[in-house]
Amino acid sequence: MLTHIAPGKQAPPLGASLADALKGGDTSDAVDLLLGCHQRIRHFTAMARRLAAPGAPPDQIGAAAQAVHRYYSVALPLHEADENQSVYPRLRSALLQAGATLAAEANQAMVDQHVAIDKLVAILLPQWAGLSHHPERAPETAATAEKLDAAWQEHLELEERVVFPALRTYLQPADRTAIRHEMAERRQIQG
Repeated sequence: MLTHIAPGKQAPPLGASLADALKGGDTSDAVDLLLGCHQRIRHFTAMARRLAAPGAPPDQIGAAAQAVHRYYSVALPLHEADENQSVYPRLRSALLQAGATLAAEANQAMVDQHVAIDKLVAILLPQWAGLSHHPERAPETAATAEKLDAAWQEHLELEERVVFPALRTYLQPADRTAIRHEMAERRQIQG
């Protein structure tokens, strides 16, 4: 099954999103919401690799590709905006004031890595869109999906190991609340 997640891994249901969580009254702080986005990135990237794998069930490829396409074309740009527009500038300022050079370098790397990831996604989006009508072409996405997975592994590890802890260490609670509010606004959710 293409939507299967390995045992021990938590994965959101396909319909679950940050917008759904916020609409449902989730009161998690900005860092926890960003970590939830990372969980969805891992889920949909794994699905992209599975749909390209030899032996993927042809009758499931179209639906899986649509779900991956939807995530990467709608939700991922919002998450990237959260990091580039809300996290990065606030953290950059706080880290400069604190003289936290290694965390500042990681914060910059976070934004820089988005460029390489976006290039891979731009290659894959039209391919995923076409798989509904041509599931036999799914293996053509395998090499790029594998590169995307490797890029995500490096990127998410950096954020989770350095950037997100720095958000809790160097930003004031009001800054983290503002980030959360901006995340909700991007998804057009009030409150």
